[in-house]
Amino acid sequence: MEVVRTVVPGALLLDGTGEPPATGPGPEAFPVRRRHRPARDAVVGLHGHPSDAVLLGVTRGSGYAVVIDARPEAETFGRLAVALLEGPRRLLVPPGCLYGVQSVASRTLVEVRSSARLSRRDRTAVDPDDPELAVRWLRPRPFRVPEPARSWAALCSRLGAPAGPRRDRVSLW
Repeated sequence: MEVVRTVVPGALLLDGTGEPPATGPGPEAFPVRRRHRPARDAVVGLHGHPSDAVLLGVTRGSGYAVVIDARPEAETFGRLAVALLEGPRRLLVPPGCLYGVQSVASRTLVEVRSSARLSRRDRTAVDPDDPELAVRWLRPRPFRVPEPARSWAALCSRLGAPAGPRRDRVSLW
């Protein structure tokens, strides 16, 4: 198995081919599994688990994955990284980071694994089309203004982080 570090510390791209790594969590560390069947070009997310890591995969089709560092204490707060997920490739998202997957193929199946099922109230959520996030999705998305509670500015306020647009270079793994 190949493990690739990303520009978001703790976020790892895992290529499931080959031998599993000697260290680090495997799928058994993430017993709670949720599956999403988004329509083509639709986005699952942006969500975050404040205290638990998440393992993302696309078991059928193809998905454009986005990770945004939403940990205000991190030097990389607001940093964004993207990757194309399909087949055995998985993405390990560290606690406190936002994640989302855009379906780029018909009949895409997105799998989100975690150690516990969090209620919507306990998850972090931001509108994936918020203009302050400036996420360039692989497939164009409609412009819209997010609900105030689901905006990047609202999340920054709740976290006690600096407000304003997310400024960063996009990094492909």
